[in-house]
Amino acid sequence: MATRGRIGLQQKDGTIISAYQHWDSYLSGLGYNLCENWTDPKKVLKGIKLGNASKWHQIIGRKIDFDNRKNELYDVQNVYYGRDRGEKDQGPRVFKNEAEYLQDGFRSSEEYIYLMKEVGEKDFLGQPQGTWFYAHYSDPTEFKPVEEVAIREHIKSLQRYLESKKERKVA
Repeated sequence: MATRGRIGLQQKDGTIISAYQHWDSYLSGLGYNLCENWTDPKKVLKGIKLGNASKWHQIIGRKIDFDNRKNELYDVQNVYYGRDRGEKDQGPRVFKNEAEYLQDGFRSSEEYIYLMKEVGEKDFLGQPQGTWFYAHYSDPTEFKPVEEVAIREHIKSLQRYLESKKERKVA
C-alpha cells in the first residue's frame, strides 16, 4: 500500500509548482529524503518539472525502464510516470499560493504535502538552500517544519528495523 504525497516548491511570485509522489511519502521516508538529499531549490525544480513520480530517491537520474526494479539505478534515482513509463498528462501542477496548496494539495489522495521555501541557510558557496515544510491531510491548516520530525521518525524506523532483526535471530 502506498503512502501518497505531493512535493512543492514556492516560487518567487508566491505560486507553488508541485508534483505527485506515490510511494513512501511519510515523514521518515520522503520527508527525511527531502531534507537529506533535496536542499537545492534548482535541483528540486528540475525534479518537479518532470512531473508525477512513482518514487523520489537521491538524484533525478535519467530515463530507465519503469518496471525493471533490478536496474542498479532504480534505487538511487527518481522514477517518473511520464519520462520512464511514457504516460501522458503527468506534468506538474501549479497552485496560486500556500492557502490554495493547503486546500487543494490533497486532491489525489495524498496523505502528506511537502513545500520547499527559499528561507533560511545558504550552502558553503553562498547559494540559497531551501527549507522543507509539510502538512498532513488530518490537519491541513498550516505547514510545519519537516527536518526535526522527519529525523526523529527516521530514527524510530531504524530502531524498529533493528528490533525486528534481533527478533528474527532469536526465532
